[in-house]
Amino acid sequence: MVIGMGAHHIGVSYGKIRRTPGQLTCEQAREIFEGVQPEAVRIGLTVSEDMEEITENLKAAFPDVLHLSGNIEGISPSEVQEIKNRFPGLKIMQAIPVLAGVPIQEQKVLQYVRDYESVSDYFLIDTKAPEAGDIGATGMTHDKKIDKAIIDSTDVPCIIAGGLDEHNVTEAIHITNPYGVDSFSRTNYEGRAADMERCKDPDKVKAFIEAVRNA
Repeated sequence: MVIGMGAHHIGVSYGKIRRTPGQLTCEQAREIFEGVQPEAVRIGLTVSEDMEEITENLKAAFPDVLHLSGNIEGISPSEVQEIKNRFPGLKIMQAIPVLAGVPIQEQKVLQYVRDYESVSDYFLIDTKAPEAGDIGATGMTHDKKIDKAIIDSTDVPCIIAGGLDEHNVTEAIHITNPYGVDSFSRTNYEGRAADMERCKDPDKVKAFIEAVRNA
């Protein structure tokens, strides 16, 4: 559905070990990846920090891009490079955690960018809840001036995320001029985020994509 509406990338949280609400099985992920070809870039999301677990999941369902969305300090840049060595052709999307309401000077975001840009094909700049280990899926927004500072500091293509919907995505694009935009929570049905097979609200998805195109 979302690809038919014009989305260029589609992200699927999957794995053999259930780590997040709504996570799909490797079999379900593989079916989706096959079904959106050749139109979409296939993104596989993991919050795991275990190299062997990540390797087994990639063998079971291989995406175009691996989105690392767990604790950023749980997988070192050298380990990210090892994943790329194991799977030639695989691209890496490293999530960069931004805390809401915290000045950039009191965060490590620019240090993370410097540490991981040599092994990342994309950055996804997302809101991190202070108490959470993983990054994103909060529905929370953060200061888009931080996104702009990150984008200006690196040549790695940056996708912005964090509480984006049809009402705020245009302004976010104008402030940051990103490579792309990402939406999860606010294009879902209310209360259905944990039902990954049936969570996307077509009206919200359509409105979001139209707002992006009109920006």
